[in-house]
Amino acid sequence: MNMLKFSKKEKAAGKRIYRKFIIEKKKNLKSPLMTFNRLYGLLDEAEKKLIKKALSVNPKDYGKNFTIFYGIKAVPKDLVTIKNQRYFSAENKRFEKVKTQFLPRPTFEAFKKLKVAMNKDLGRTINVVSGYRSPAYQALILFIVLFENNWNIEKTLRRLTLPGCSEHGYAPCQAMDVAPERGIIKLEDFDRTKEYKWLLKNALRFGFRLSYPKRNKYGVMFEPWHWRYVKQK
Repeated sequence: MNMLKFSKKEKAAGKRIYRKFIIEKKKNLKSPLMTFNRLYGLLDEAEKKLIKKALSVNPKDYGKNFTIFYGIKAVPKDLVTIKNQRYFSAENKRFEKVKTQFLPRPTFEAFKKLKVAMNKDLGRTINVVSGYRSPAYQALILFIVLFENNWNIEKTLRRLTLPGCSEHGYAPCQAMDVAPERGIIKLEDFDRTKEYKWLLKNALRFGFRLSYPKRNKYGVMFEPWHWRYVKQK
């Protein structure tokens, strides 16, 4: 087994990366459509080397024996831009905007129908809080979570997967993370909502399946917010 370890110099480089993308929050640095050229163009040599090392991890060494590799795909040409979503912030007691998201058109059209049906049944609906992610963006998110998890790879891989293995970057079974428009304190509590219970009963009618139920074979944590679209025949 090849268990990755990181030196003090590498961790220092990781801190610089985290500062660039999270603390400084420079414009457009975290676009879900970013390319590897764009990502690596923002990093120095030590930072690029560190990202590549983190991506060299073998998930099987950390208990993920059922990882599917979909391939590193180009950004789909039929992406629909989703703007003007909003959610109610219990903390600020007001509606706030969701960041711009993207979905392939077939997934987007199915999601629109699902939203209409949910609103008709419940008088409430859901937002897409994370849709399509390019392989480079998936790599960046994976690294950021690894840093926030204090370099614990096993813990990180229970929540995220490598570029090319994520349903968020594979249009034929495009994944989306959803959350109630009415707001929620923690995404982990989504399974307690009426919206989630409605999805369990009705999502399949629109082509959506829950990817990671409890005790799933992929070794991924239970993600009640993560649904994938399976094209209808």
